Amino acid sequence: MKEQVLSSPFVTKSFLKLAYDLDAYGQEIFKDHLIADNEISNIGNRSFVDYRPTLITSNKELELRGVNKIKLNSLNYFQVGDVLNELESKQYFVTKSDIAVNLNLVSSYEQYLEFLPKKKRHELKRKKRNFEKEITDVQLLESSSDDLFEVFIQQHRDSLGIKGEFMTEDFKSFFYELLNTDNWKIYYLHSENSIFSTAFCYETDKGCYLYNSTRNNLFNDLNPGIILNDLIIQKLINEKKKFFDFLKGTERYKYDFGGISVQLYDLKINL
Repeated sequence: MKEQVLSSPFVTKSFLKLAYDLDAYGQEIFKDHLIADNEISNIGNRSFVDYRPTLITSNKELELRGVNKIKLNSLNYFQVGDVLNELESKQYFVTKSDIAVNLNLVSSYEQYLEFLPKKKRHELKRKKRNFEKEITDVQLLESSSDDLFEVFIQQHRDSLGIKGEFMTEDFKSFFYELLNTDNWKIYYLHSENSIFSTAFCYETDKGCYLYNSTRNNLFNDLNPGIILNDLIIQKLINEKKKFFDFLKGTERYKYDFGGISVQLYDLKINL
C-alpha cells in the first residue's frame, strides 16, 4: 500500500492547497502540515481527506518553531513507523481509527469473478441481470464537463441524510476545482437521456481512487451504483491497472466487490 498511499491525490500539492483554502485558511503551513498553538496537525478535515502525506522532519526543526505536540490522523501503518523512527519523544499514542477498503485487481475480469466468494459472485450477477432486463443500452462514459459536474452535484444533494447535506456551496467549489486538476474525472452510467449514477475519481497509470459517488434515486431498485462500479472494474482490468481503491468507509458494497480492509491510525506525540 505504500506506493498507493504516496501516489494518491491526497498528498499532492494541488489537493492540499484546495483542502487548506477550504478548511484551514490563515494557519501556518509546514511541510504539507499545519502549525497552530505549538502543535502540528494535518491539512484538511478527516471527513474529506482519505490518506495523508508523511511528516518528514526532525526534533531540531520542530524545536525552532516551538512545536511540542504532533497530532496526526488517517495514517497508514508504515507512516506511523516512519514518523516515530525520525523523532525522539517523551511519549506517543497510536490508535486505530478509520478504515479504507482496497481492491487489488487481477489479469482478467473472468479471473476476478472466480476469486469472488460464490455468494457474492452470484449476487453481483443477479443484480446485473435485473438491471439489463430494464436497461438495454447502457454505457460507461467519462467526462470532466461542467454539465456532467452539475448532474453529479444535483444527485449528491438529492441523497438522503448526511450525504445530501454534505454538498454545500463551499464543497461544490472544492469539487469543481478538483475536477479541473490533472487526473480527476467523473465516470457515469448513461443510457439515452438518463444518467443513472456517477463516480468522482482520481486515476493514474497504476489504478483508480473512488472519492465520491452518486445515483439517480428514481432507479434505486436497479442498483445503478453497483453496475457502474462493475463496469469501472472491468475497464481498469482491461487496461492492466493494479487497484481500485474505495477509500475510507466500510459500506457493504465495497466488500461485495471483494475489497479488503486497510486499517488507518491516529498518532499523537508529545516531544
